[in-house]
Amino acid sequence: MTAPKMFNTGAEYALSIIGGKWKPVILYLLAGHPRRTSELVKQLGASYKVLSDQLRELVDAGIVSRKSFNTMPPHVEYRLTSEGENLYAALRYLNYWGEQRAATNPDVKIMCTERMKELGNDGLCVITKQHLHHWKQEIVKQK
Repeated sequence: MTAPKMFNTGAEYALSIIGGKWKPVILYLLAGHPRRTSELVKQLGASYKVLSDQLRELVDAGIVSRKSFNTMPPHVEYRLTSEGENLYAALRYLNYWGEQRAATNPDVKIMCTERMKELGNDGLCVITKQHLHHWKQEIVKQK
């Protein structure tokens, strides 16, 4: 029996699951509805191999589910699991915090937001900001 992997904080553990360049963006793109691999490749600009590796890790972690359809050509869809939806809720605030901080630093650009706008898919970031006020109020009520 091997010893359990130790982390200093829950945040460190969470970041070990979703760390990297593509995973947070994949989670944003999967929020709300499933997507096919080709859609994700087109929106991310990542290679199929990179995307497949990232999706496999998210599936293995229980954050994303993979559904294969018995069609020709083969059709596979990915969607957030309930754990993935919970994680997405936390990432919404982290996204907002990062955008606000980047707005005060001329040396930083948020490419995900700009790329989504180019693709006409900026609703994900807009939804994040629209729900932020309500979400912050819920946190304040709990204190």
